Amino acid sequence: MKIPLKYQVFEAPVEISSKDHERLSFYVGSWKRIHEMMLLGVNQSDLRRLVVLELMGRRRIYLIRRLLGRLTTLQRNDYLSKVLKAAS
Repeated sequence: MKIPLKYQVFEAPVEISSKDHERLSFYVGSWKRIHEMMLLGVNQSDLRRLVVLELMGRRRIYLIRRLLGRLTTLQRNDYLSKVLKAAS
């Protein structure tokens, strides 16, 4: 899937395959689906893809903020585990 440069907001370019688009576009459909997905668990790369999909679609800032908040939490947890591992 071709993503315009203005939607590439992360440090590394986000790539979305057609299968990723099919799988994730369902969740961007509503707030309730986003919450269900977060309860089930989601990885950082899928969160980045969801942010880009929402930017390319309806551009709901409140939903993007929620996705970025979860992404930040996951990144912080990764860094914290590395720090704890290095400190012990």
